[in-house]
Amino acid sequence: MTKRIVFMLFATAMTVFSATVRAIDFAQYFHDRTLRIDYLRTGTAKSNTIEVKNFVAKAGGWAGSLVHTIDPFDYGAFRVVVKDDATGTELYIRTYSTLFQEYVATPAGADSTATFQETVLVPYPKAKVKIVFQQRNAKQQFVNQKEVSFDPATTKVVVAPAAPPAKKLLYSGDSHKKLDVVIVADGYTKKEMKKMEKDFQTFAEALVKMKPYKDHKNDFNIWGVPAISKESGITNPIKGVKRNTAIGSSYNIMGIARYLMTYEIFTLHDLLDNAPYEQIIIMSNSDVYGGGAIYNFYANVVVSSATATVLPHEFGHTFAGLADEYIDEDISYEELHSTKTEPLQPNITSLVNFDKKWKDLVEEGLPIPTPVSAANLNKIGAYEGGGYRKQGIYRPAVRCMMGTGGGFCAVCKRAINAMFEIYTE
Repeated sequence: MTKRIVFMLFATAMTVFSATVRAIDFAQYFHDRTLRIDYLRTGTAKSNTIEVKNFVAKAGGWAGSLVHTIDPFDYGAFRVVVKDDATGTELYIRTYSTLFQEYVATPAGADSTATFQETVLVPYPKAKVKIVFQQRNAKQQFVNQKEVSFDPATTKVVVAPAAPPAKKLLYSGDSHKKLDVVIVADGYTKKEMKKMEKDFQTFAEALVKMKPYKDHKNDFNIWGVPAISKESGITNPIKGVKRNTAIGSSYNIMGIARYLMTYEIFTLHDLLDNAPYEQIIIMSNSDVYGGGAIYNFYANVVVSSATATVLPHEFGHTFAGLADEYIDEDISYEELHSTKTEPLQPNITSLVNFDKKWKDLVEEGLPIPTPVSAANLNKIGAYEGGGYRKQGIYRPAVRCMMGTGGGFCAVCKRAINAMFEIYTE
């Protein structure tokens, strides 16, 4: 698929991209290698601090685009910016979210301090750079939180522990022009290698089976990392189950029974050292319904009869920054999606600034907000209820893969297709 630096494919670029796409001469500033930055984020909803723990020289080359180093999307709670030390030129920008963002939206996160592991990957600089960690302020603007210097000539860099070899599950070509997704196993013992191999294939096939992912099958490289756990299965505190696994996946994260994630981010990236990757999927060896995903962080999905629908949904979160479009008043998040500002996710709106979302896809004359009716079942509108909230947040379709089921709606498809543009040139 031909790509363009100025995305002429999208006539409605203002609804999809937050900034003009800029390009730099990658070879002038970066080696074809990856610098991994491990750090701790500590704090509450009121404030947090960052402590860099390690700079890690990742094995292999840089898996990302050599053209699109500046992220054009205004998604995510956080951002990492790499600047040339001499000129201040922005060389690399990546937005992302983490578990910390969700923690501070819970009652506990209001005033109870917690520490979370976080990791970002950047191209390996050829000369001294400034690495700036940014976070959103109350007006959703990015502000500097911490700045560190990295000088390849003098900064201490460590090497990750020995990692399992990565296996090709689907290979389409040069990593610089493909979306590299790594699937890593958790909760599999040595005796379960055959099951693991079968599950790898199930996941790889499920990932490219549904549109619009199916339309981009040739844009994927999918890798499998056979991490071995000491015990079989996944920790489930509600059922009193504790398992010693390679990555430490667990249910009941943030007090949500089905929410399956891990806090062991440094270990996760250690295990992936031999794989080229831009997106991470943890394949958890459990048949108990569950999963989770955070934008540009990772996804975690169980192996079950529901994989074919859960995996595309969770990948929509981590890859395209999509929000959940369903209502769940039992979830304890209080201000994850405020009704006072426009949510960052491309598929929900508070109607504060609907023009920047999908208003261009709504047929003329359709009321906003849009009532759920038989006549509107297949129409893009603004239907109240989404982002877990019954009121004040609106979704684009009555039914969608990011909500109560069915395929992806036109709004989600557009967001996913747009994201492929920056990964595959």
